[in-house]
Amino acid sequence: MKPRQYVILSGLLALLSGCASTPTQYITLAPHSSSVRPLQSVLSQHQPPIVVAHIQMPADIDRLYLTTLQGTHRMQVADHVRWVSPLGGMTQKVLAQDLATDLPEKTVLMPGDPLPRDPYLLVIVNVQRFLPSNNGEVTLYADWFIRQMPTGKILHQGRTQLHQRVFDASPSAQAATMSHLVATLASILTTRLK
Repeated sequence: MKPRQYVILSGLLALLSGCASTPTQYITLAPHSSSVRPLQSVLSQHQPPIVVAHIQMPADIDRLYLTTLQGTHRMQVADHVRWVSPLGGMTQKVLAQDLATDLPEKTVLMPGDPLPRDPYLLVIVNVQRFLPSNNGEVTLYADWFIRQMPTGKILHQGRTQLHQRVFDASPSAQAATMSHLVATLASILTTRLK
């Protein structure tokens, strides 16, 4: 083998081994309270239960890899940072858990629970933006509706725009800040669900 070919081959092998050695980091959203709420044995007969619908999220951010806004017209998808599950479903679960913590006197059903036959309140959230940016800020823009089911009557609706700075640019800190914004949205919804 010629020395020049050896140098090129060695460089390619070093490049490939460098790419292969970067482990994938998995991140998740988490509810704002780690305390476990006691299970309710029966649904409240006096107040309708609350159901959180699947969170609608744009396809450009509801992906397995962490997406970061890079200026006005560019997004960066992380190579080695993945969500443990799709962001829309994870946000639905965390929002339901946060609402259950904020509303201990009410029954909040978790994703996957069967829908009740009796009337219930349906929380619908349509996310427009939910991602960190390269300027150190996380944003959550969402339209939300609270409907009385099965009639479908809208009881409350709103548009929420939340921003929070992230002082640590690590993916885990970004996920924690995103979790905090979901908890803030839950607090806003709680005032309407009481």
